[in-house]
Amino acid sequence: MFATIPGQIISIRRPKRLELHLLLGLLLCLLALGSRPVRGEEVDRLLAAVNGKVITEGDLVLVRSLNAVISGAAVGAGYDDSQAIERLIDLELMRQQLKDFNLGRQDDARVQARIQALRNAYAQKGGIGEVLRRFGLQESELISYLELESAIEAFIDFRFRPFASVSQEEISSYYQGRFAEQLRASGLSLPPFEQVASQIEEIVREEKINAMLDQWIREMRRNSRIEYFGQAPKPE
Repeated sequence: MFATIPGQIISIRRPKRLELHLLLGLLLCLLALGSRPVRGEEVDRLLAAVNGKVITEGDLVLVRSLNAVISGAAVGAGYDDSQAIERLIDLELMRQQLKDFNLGRQDDARVQARIQALRNAYAQKGGIGEVLRRFGLQESELISYLELESAIEAFIDFRFRPFASVSQEEISSYYQGRFAEQLRASGLSLPPFEQVASQIEEIVREEKINAMLDQWIREMRRNSRIEYFGQAPKPE
């Protein structure tokens, strides 16, 4: 997020809640589309099971490929296999909790806007169709992901946002503390409080939503049966 004041542009770092949404949407996408067929000589290796629902190597590959297309990053960038599997376990736990929530069909205009943005981003790289073929993906998988991403955003907002109230004291504390420190480190001057207060309020709210979501996932882990096949998880 950027705040503009005369003579300078200030970057306000937002918590990356979208990262979790992205992986969750991709996981739901592969579950909704079903397992892909594999060639006769291939075996879809089991990685883990969550309350009896298995996560396979094919799931991991599909998630990473879709993530690469959406984010524009290299496949698997930022996570090793152990970290990626742990995230898929968290997301499968969430999927099981979400089954009673009516995801419904999300705003088509928003989905179409996302698709168009990706088409524009890949226009100089052979087009989105070529990029999808390079990763062995189909456009229907991409569209399903975008629809589900929108639905999941709606669920998280429905479940946590009403409880993420932000006080004026919290906004002021962030402004005088972390925000001021970030600007000093960047060699920028501190803008008037009124100019950035609404943006800071949303950042603090997102951080509270993140914290509630993390706590919710930890509680689900404690009450679930999680099995690993092969390599044991790395201690956190």
